[in-house]
Amino acid sequence: MPFKLSATLRGHEQDVRGVVAPSDELVVTCSRDSTTRIWLPPSDSKQSRFVSDRTEPLIVFHSPNNSFINSVTYIDSKQHEPLIASGSQDAIIYLSEVAVSDRKPGDDTGKYQLIGHAGNVCALEYKNNQIISGSWDCTAKVWDLDTLLVKYDLVGHESSVWDVKILDNDTFLTCSADKSIRLWNGKKEVQRFSGHTDVIRKLLVFPDGSRFASASNDGTVKLWDLKSGRVLQTLHGHESFVYDLTLLPNGDLVSVGEDRTIRVWRDGSILQVITLPCISVWCVAALPNGDIVVGGSDNIVRVFTRDSSRIASDEEIAELVEAVQQSSIAEQSLDNLKKTDIPSYEALERPGKQEGATIMVKNPSGVIEAHQWSGGEWVKIGDVVGSAGSGQKKTYNGKEYDYVFDVDIEDGAPPLKLPYNVNENAYTAAQRFLAENDLPSSYTDEVVKFINKNTEGFSIQEADEAPTYDASLNPYSDSYQREHNQDTIASSKPSLKVIPETTYISFKDYKEAQLIAGLKKLNSEQDESNQLSESDISTISRNLKLLTSKESLQLIVEYIPRIITTWSPATRLIGYDLLRISIPRVTTVDLLRSTEGAEAVLKAISSGLDVADASTIPLLMMILKTLNNLIGNTLFVQLYIDPNEDGTYTYNKFFLDLLSTLTAKVIDITENGKFHKLYNTTVTTIATLLYNLSVYHLQTSGLKKNPRSSESIVQFTNEVGDLIVESNSEAAYRLAIAYGNLRYAKAFEPVPEWLNKAGELYISKGEQRFIDLARDLQSL
Repeated sequence: MPFKLSATLRGHEQDVRGVVAPSDELVVTCSRDSTTRIWLPPSDSKQSRFVSDRTEPLIVFHSPNNSFINSVTYIDSKQHEPLIASGSQDAIIYLSEVAVSDRKPGDDTGKYQLIGHAGNVCALEYKNNQIISGSWDCTAKVWDLDTLLVKYDLVGHESSVWDVKILDNDTFLTCSADKSIRLWNGKKEVQRFSGHTDVIRKLLVFPDGSRFASASNDGTVKLWDLKSGRVLQTLHGHESFVYDLTLLPNGDLVSVGEDRTIRVWRDGSILQVITLPCISVWCVAALPNGDIVVGGSDNIVRVFTRDSSRIASDEEIAELVEAVQQSSIAEQSLDNLKKTDIPSYEALERPGKQEGATIMVKNPSGVIEAHQWSGGEWVKIGDVVGSAGSGQKKTYNGKEYDYVFDVDIEDGAPPLKLPYNVNENAYTAAQRFLAENDLPSSYTDEVVKFINKNTEGFSIQEADEAPTYDASLNPYSDSYQREHNQDTIASSKPSLKVIPETTYISFKDYKEAQLIAGLKKLNSEQDESNQLSESDISTISRNLKLLTSKESLQLIVEYIPRIITTWSPATRLIGYDLLRISIPRVTTVDLLRSTEGAEAVLKAISSGLDVADASTIPLLMMILKTLNNLIGNTLFVQLYIDPNEDGTYTYNKFFLDLLSTLTAKVIDITENGKFHKLYNTTVTTIATLLYNLSVYHLQTSGLKKNPRSSESIVQFTNEVGDLIVESNSEAAYRLAIAYGNLRYAKAFEPVPEWLNKAGELYISKGEQRFIDLARDLQSL
């Protein structure tokens, strides 16, 4: 019997991010609404069945500072009373009592606290009187519950540790955004498992202890042999990120993900697909009785069962079906949708080729619907609609947009405006919004997710079989261009969606108090002869508070050179941090009055690159951010541009030397610093530099009129392209946009090999932004 809805549990006010089911009578969930809640069936419920309208959640923990709760585990030990551990965005693990009797207001803020992480605690598991936690601070920690102290610090991952498992008292398994899974004996790494091509989100250890499964943003689930490290099987089926896994008592595997689905697997094949009316299905757990409980981005907890005695009422099942059917699928998210080729309802008379297959049909009213083959029947999962909401444009800063969202960034502060058009790339809109509001570029993914969620669009692949990658269909490749001749391209004349991109990506954000505190601490560590005086520190603090052009120029000319030339190499980074934020604030008028600013910046960058290498990756990253903030500024022209008699521009010797040095630096950190936690971020900043240079080329007529002006940039791009593409998706995308901009400006004609590789790596995974860019390139 397939799974059917058993209960719909409402109570959370934001995304449900974690769930555990210690028994048939107890479900524990955590949420971005800052609470951890337990769910108990009504006392008169038959067979411990949760009942939608009578199961009330009890808040067992409420974050005292309203931080997101992103992970949860249940502690049932003979040495302790039952506890619930909640992992918080504020880097603290809170332990709360499960007992529900005599609970009073104020008792829900945690009995104990485990303090030691430096970032969001996104994973927890309890076993053998130990808790293991994973965090965005790139570490995992094993905690002794008797002492509430850290027993082992597992240090080695280069990015967030997304999940953690205890195998026995001193053996642990972790997975990370660095695409690796690692086995630990105590605090020592003893084995590494590689095979996924993107962030690894979840681990599941099988009862026999010899195998485990992993879920990834690459859309696959892999089964591994623990001893040999060999991949036993790769499960394809999800159309986006896979977030969580659980194992049923009968051995079936269940996975959930960003494609709105729950998927039940048996012997490597999909047994059942259940689509939910939410964008993200974040978490899943199996009850001992074989039911499953899931939580998603619609704030709802749902229980599904195979037992006919626990199935929900017909009205409740109909309510879920209607909610799914009313989901909207953005028309532009569908590949090659040709309205004239959509079949009628007659297509639904033929069975799907496999569980989860999706087709588009046109109903009698002419509306295009998406249907999915689930449980032996076609189930409607939404209407295909345009995404422009009301269809009326909204005006913002003199331009018209399909949407202008209000985004709350800070309590008590007015919301920021986020404009968006449905025909533009969500990443472009996100980067524009962050740049205009001086917000960190690290928020890009969150803003993109916000846009996608609020425009009610999600990607769906219309296919009866798991996607496969055909290199001949890579729209970036030469073979594709030969196959699809220019006459065909010209006749279709599709509008450009991504390029040209003319918005700079900058790194202007800073926290004044944090910067001053760091400056004072590092200043105290210098030799007395090199220390800044109290008066100097006071002046710098005042300048940072104001940071107008005058104050910024004073920092650049008087104070920053002293830091980066006299302080020890390990502490110079703060000087470049100050330089990074000062450069964008200096006006052209002030720069033209004196050449001291340009000279100081040139010396700072040259001396910094002399000492920055794989052993000082943070320093190199900060220098690169400084260079990014230079582009488009008058300082950039003063330092790196020579005017010609015919009114065109040429990059000068200083710029050519800079690119030569940066080529060596990229090769160095790739060979000797690839496992540094900031490696991917640093490479992304290199790609951003090339992106910004391409934007500058488009905006500067003196460069566009000189056909040879971009040669040095093209050469640099080709020398480091492969290394950037292999690093991470975001770096590859920014590099590909740079190529698109230069090609749009007729400055980069041949298709480079690294671009073909980008297609192989990211189009094959269905990354829509790469597909959109590829289509633009074919239109040029």
